[in-house]
Amino acid sequence: MKIGIVKAIDPATCRCRVEFPDQDAMVSYWLPVLQKKTGQDKSYWLPDPGEQVCCLMDEHAEFGVIAGAMFNDADTPPVSSTDKFHVAFADGSSIEYDRASHTLTANIQGTVIVTATGGVTVHGNLTVNGNIAATGSVIDGGGNTNHHTH
Repeated sequence: MKIGIVKAIDPATCRCRVEFPDQDAMVSYWLPVLQKKTGQDKSYWLPDPGEQVCCLMDEHAEFGVIAGAMFNDADTPPVSSTDKFHVAFADGSSIEYDRASHTLTANIQGTVIVTATGGVTVHGNLTVNGNIAATGSVIDGGGNTNHHTH
């Protein structure tokens, strides 16, 4: 295992070059970044240039993979809880699930687009702080629509 700093990324192949400061600033060949899934289901996330990563390398540091990034004194965890799954993005957006409070929170600094070929179902109350625009009818449980006369 070797600790290094990402120097270059290749988004098309999901690989990076890593500098190893403890080896006279040697820079690796292009190393694949391990992902959670790469077959029928796929995940994709690259470390950023300058990010500290842990690499699994052969004994001569010629072949290997980037196993993941790690927190350090400069880049600290965004939350401190064993009950939370949290993703924080550079633009200030975040997605968090708290299994203790059973709460999913999405704080998005832009637009949220949901495409569901089978529709969207909400069980429970829906609170909207703002306007609702619909291209079709809005029908309540009693069969009333948004098309009415006065």
